[in-house]
Amino acid sequence: MRGLVIYRKGPHLGIEVDGKVYLSVPKSKLKGNIFVGDFVEGEILDDKNFRIEQVLERKNLLPRPRVANVDRVLVVFSYKHPDLDPLHLDGILAVLEKEDIEPVIVFNKRDLADENEREKWLNVYREIGYEVIESSTVTGEGLERIRESIKGYITVLAGPSGSGKTSIINSIIPGLELKVQEVGKHGKGRHTTTDIMLVKNPDGGYVCDTPGFGRFEITELVKYDELPKLYREFRKFKCAFPDCTHTVEPACGVIGNVRPERYRTYVILLNKLKEVKVERFHKGT
Repeated sequence: MRGLVIYRKGPHLGIEVDGKVYLSVPKSKLKGNIFVGDFVEGEILDDKNFRIEQVLERKNLLPRPRVANVDRVLVVFSYKHPDLDPLHLDGILAVLEKEDIEPVIVFNKRDLADENEREKWLNVYREIGYEVIESSTVTGEGLERIRESIKGYITVLAGPSGSGKTSIINSIIPGLELKVQEVGKHGKGRHTTTDIMLVKNPDGGYVCDTPGFGRFEITELVKYDELPKLYREFRKFKCAFPDCTHTVEPACGVIGNVRPERYRTYVILLNKLKEVKVERFHKGT
């Protein structure tokens, strides 16, 4: 019998089978290799328990936190409180490019946005080819588009604490009422999601608000040599060298031809990855 892992809490897993959730503690040989979002084969033991026999092949696995079979990621950033951080946003987009998961960028708190800044960032990411939705849980703007965008999919929400991820979920899934905390006095949100859980979407599919994908260190997930290929707009331009870093090489098609906002974050991230590469070389790792 096939089931879906919809939550993990300590050693316990919640397995949904035909709309009912059973408890499962995986066998020792499967421990550490079952994640929320995995489809499993097994047997219903009684009214409460399910025995997992095997994990079915997964199409992807987010690196942190480990969520499997993700159809799309809503990358939620607020215009204000906290302010939009393009370096953080571009780091998340690079990781999703590596994992071949298509993101939908949500710029939340539209009601607080400065119009000039708003237009700038919309143009930056729409020109690249990303789907971008503006939203506000205060005015309701964009919520219907988000609802349609995630219908029928396993969707993960990513982005910094305080950007409004949980408020968006509460707005599009009536009756859920996940706990929300306000942004702290220093402009940083305090995360309230502690367990990884897929929430059933009444319109079809599942939504996951993850506690670990909002703030991560890109050096743990992306290598120096990979980053030039993970800025999708760079692929439109030809360079003289196949391993061009798009920084100092002659006849580089990228330098001067991409948005300066994106090129700035690229150089910062590349330098950070270079430092790690050099450090590992000296350590012999």
